[in-house]
Amino acid sequence: MSIQHFSHLGICVSSLERSIAFYTRVLGFVEVSSTAVGAEVGPLIEVEAPEIRLRSHFLERDRMRIELMEFDAPPPLGNGDRGDFNRLGLTHLALRVSHLDEALARVAEWHGEVLEHTRVGQAGMGVELIYITDPDGVRIELIQLPGDPSMAPGEPVQGAAG
Repeated sequence: MSIQHFSHLGICVSSLERSIAFYTRVLGFVEVSSTAVGAEVGPLIEVEAPEIRLRSHFLERDRMRIELMEFDAPPPLGNGDRGDFNRLGLTHLALRVSHLDEALARVAEWHGEVLEHTRVGQAGMGVELIYITDPDGVRIELIQLPGDPSMAPGEPVQGAAG
């Protein structure tokens, strides 16, 4: 197969500074690089506009990269409301945590939101899951489970690489 490896996941944000602070200070990502592009990327990103100015920062955690992108021109679309979870496409990011309440304590301070009504599990058994959002409404699942944190959730798939 010619695919070499997973590269990154892109997230359009309304404020790079605010989102970088959230992802680094709340979720533990670190900045690795930044770039700025213009109209030359219009065909690639399927944005037709007389002027395109896009700044992005790549952040990394656990060998996974995300690209936070802020459009200076044209302005970003949408209002930051969460979409329906059963809408086709990307639904959420997920991170495993060792202490859920400690992780939740910083979310609002850095302009995210804790969706308390989504909390499920059994705290007494160390199993809890909850959704939060980043400053622009992107859903992020926080998962507290006992056991090896490097294990993928769910049951092993027959023949899966491990």
